[in-house]
Amino acid sequence: MNMNKLRLMVYLLVSMGMVSSVLAQSVSLTGSLSSQLCAIVGMVRTIVGILAIALFLIGGVLYAVSDFLPTNLEFRKSMIGWATAMIIGGLIGLVIVIIAQPVIQLVENVGSSAGGASGIGTC
Repeated sequence: MNMNKLRLMVYLLVSMGMVSSVLAQSVSLTGSLSSQLCAIVGMVRTIVGILAIALFLIGGVLYAVSDFLPTNLEFRKSMIGWATAMIIGGLIGLVIVIIAQPVIQLVENVGSSAGGASGIGTC
């Protein structure tokens, strides 16, 4: 095995250990998994929502510009393909934002019906 690969594996293992240690401490400090899930839902909503809007805007601009460019047909087709892919990516992002909390609530309800604690409610 190459020395660089071995060094990379050691760094990965050490960093994974540190991340798992930090996550374990944050869950034990807050005292409830539901508040952690609520925080994750909030982060997902914020990040994916911003990315979805950015994809909509960039895709729309590319689609509009592709019709007015005096270039060959092949480049125009590729720009339209990129633009539609960005718009579809934005739609998928919005679906993720809309569905994130109901999925977390479903997981919590299944856990509470199996004897676990509940309490996420609405974030």
